[in-house]
Amino acid sequence: MCRELLSNLGFHIIKEEHEVDLNSKSDVKMCVEFTSKKFIRPKFAPNGISFIGCEVNDKNCAKLITDLDKKVKFANNNKNYLRRLKGKHVEGGLILVNDKGSQIKQEIIDMGKKSNFYFWDIHRIFFYCMKVFSHSILENWVSESRLGLVITEQENTIQFEPNNYFTSNFVAIRYSAKSNTIEVYFTYFVDCLIDPHKISAQDDALHTENVEAILDDVYSRMEKLTNEFYPGKEKNVTVEIHSLSGFTEDAEFKVKIYSKHYRDWQKLNIGELLIDEHTLFKYSVIPWEAVMDYAFTKKTGLHTKKPQEIPNVVFNIEDKFVNEFQKAVKSLQITDPFTDKPFITQKNKSFAGYDTLYSAHVTRSPIKQRMLFFSSTKLKIPKIDEIKKIILEVQVDPSYNYNWIGIISGSGFTHEVFDYVQTFDIQGIGISLIDAVTKQLTVTKKTNEGKNLNQMFLSECIS
Repeated sequence: MCRELLSNLGFHIIKEEHEVDLNSKSDVKMCVEFTSKKFIRPKFAPNGISFIGCEVNDKNCAKLITDLDKKVKFANNNKNYLRRLKGKHVEGGLILVNDKGSQIKQEIIDMGKKSNFYFWDIHRIFFYCMKVFSHSILENWVSESRLGLVITEQENTIQFEPNNYFTSNFVAIRYSAKSNTIEVYFTYFVDCLIDPHKISAQDDALHTENVEAILDDVYSRMEKLTNEFYPGKEKNVTVEIHSLSGFTEDAEFKVKIYSKHYRDWQKLNIGELLIDEHTLFKYSVIPWEAVMDYAFTKKTGLHTKKPQEIPNVVFNIEDKFVNEFQKAVKSLQITDPFTDKPFITQKNKSFAGYDTLYSAHVTRSPIKQRMLFFSSTKLKIPKIDEIKKIILEVQVDPSYNYNWIGIISGSGFTHEVFDYVQTFDIQGIGISLIDAVTKQLTVTKKTNEGKNLNQMFLSECIS
């Protein structure tokens, strides 16, 4: 089980069940190095390559520490062993103990500190298992949505009581077809950095102000998400907090009351904020065995992305949906609205510095027309100004009587852009907003250009 936990948490197992010192009677269980791209390295662990030891309880820990310390020193002075580690040294060790931290004697923990050995008691083991488990659950949660992604584990920008705690989070985002909203799920992990023997639910449990600090982090991330990607979308937010040292009763059972009024959630178009005693997890009371067993049944990473990769995710959603229009042109579902003649695909062109996602035209009819699709994600902010620049450049070309323009977005549009398009009235130009997630089509139906464009694109969109 230790091997499963460490490998799923992101530790690369360099070698296991091996001899370091031929004069030693026991093997090193594992030699590991943290290399994960999904998870942050646990702070309560050596910063580098580690030897692993496992004990049922602390009965034999003193001998284990002595033996492991000798093996670390021998390995770091053995050229052959260092060659396997590519010149790196063993920095310390992890000792996983199948018992409560309060049952590990303080003198044992102090003895381990001298060799840079960290003790993971059964509660911390379960805490890290749940991190693996929660990531798997989030992957499943987003997997069936057209818009579905999980951001790699991130460190909270502002840490509360950093000497005692380390707080990190996963953020998952998906589109809900049922409610036509963006759903955002935050999962926070608050690791207590105190020695397992000293951790006390009475002294170290998270207070209301600690939970509020996490809500500040939620608000900050939602503010960025709203401004950059989903300004016009209603969002439902769920917040889950896992605390190794638990919560005070006030923090836990009053959270659904104080969280509602702690920040102005409606300002960010958040329709529902779910956080209550059922989304707060404390690790001294949860029956862990069944969950621990299930935590390793899913090994996915398809939807997990770094924050800087989000624009590419959104753009790929747009690009994928454009292919539907291209297929519709080829199958003659989309044709010239005046004579029903087919469009011919063109090479992509550039307007106002933006390449088209797809371009097609009709030149055989008396009325020459072209169809141009652009990515909303690629537009600079404020996007309304860039859309106007594109339209001005399209107008300059007199080769076409009609230009059908589609702006495709994987993250919605601002009210300013909606208002502009719905009141747009320039002869010979039809402009539409196409939501690649909801398939919603927005045009002005007050003009002939808008009505014709609406008729053309309905085969792929919902008006």
